[in-house]
Amino acid sequence: MKRFKSHSEDHGIKVLRFDFIRAAIRVHRKVFTRKDPRISVIRAFTLLELLIVISIIAILAATIVPNFIGFDTEARLSATKTNLSTLQTRVSIFRAKEGRYPERLEELTEVTYMDMGVEKAYLDYIPLEFVSATEGMADVENMTSNDRISGDGGWVYFSDKARVIVDWDEPLGSKWDKAEGDIPSEW
Repeated sequence: MKRFKSHSEDHGIKVLRFDFIRAAIRVHRKVFTRKDPRISVIRAFTLLELLIVISIIAILAATIVPNFIGFDTEARLSATKTNLSTLQTRVSIFRAKEGRYPERLEELTEVTYMDMGVEKAYLDYIPLEFVSATEGMADVENMTSNDRISGDGGWVYFSDKARVIVDWDEPLGSKWDKAEGDIPSEW
């Protein structure tokens, strides 16, 4: 018989024989294989395992999805309110630097001032309003406070009051969650 040679022979440790390893492999094959070759073993998940995984996914979806559904409307409201505040602040800065209020809101993008030796416009562009349209609107209607707003989105600038409002005069619907019933032109 052939012997497996190793350094362990020198130290008196028993050395494994090839025939012992072959016998172990034969026993392993007999124990872990089926006797009937017609029966094939297909590894798959059981119905119970699938139901458990589907249940876990459903629970996660039920808790996570509602948090993201209202996220878009909250972001649009916040952006519109922030942009409205920016416009109102820029009108005030225009008054402080020019000694008058702008006759049209677009003057904020046209008239410049010197800031530490750098010529700058009061606004680079008219910001978007996101209540009337998902993609936003930057349309501006310049009018007096006696005129009725159209309510078609964008901004309204009352030149006689130097006031900027959102051009949307209807209450917000249920999709706006916490802001439901708010009238954007009254912000």
